[in-house]
Amino acid sequence: MALADSIRAKAFGLVRRLPGKAGELALKANEALGRPLADEHELADRRQFAAGRGNVTVVAQPAPKPDREQAPVIVYFVDRKEQKREVRKLTDILEANGIVYTVTDIQEDPAAQFAVKRDSGGRLPAVFVAGECIGGREQLVNAAASGELTKKVFG
Repeated sequence: MALADSIRAKAFGLVRRLPGKAGELALKANEALGRPLADEHELADRRQFAAGRGNVTVVAQPAPKPDREQAPVIVYFVDRKEQKREVRKLTDILEANGIVYTVTDIQEDPAAQFAVKRDSGGRLPAVFVAGECIGGREQLVNAAASGELTKKVFG
């Protein structure tokens, strides 16, 4: 473990042991800042993810339409049974609209969970197009029906 990660892990241990309101406020501040302080395991997971070995799963996708370029589309979810069903529904909508996508499980990445929940209003699974949150199934259905989804994805 790098020296900086060792310091961050020790600082996290100290923050977790702070009593009462001070401890609660310190933990909330750490969360709001994207969890710069974390335990050794979480920091190791982040290093692994940053090195390109993150838990990214690409599922079956339609062939891209060669006449049009598209923005990147990512479906973020946490590995839970009810979310897997919802992810399948989201990907069905994307496939029906000829959109190539990536499905990413952020179960083991608290920083990614925080960022996605922040940008999606706490909703998971969530669909992002070019870094902008479209939302969950209801928002995706509405965007597809209005033509907004195609416009955002294909420009």
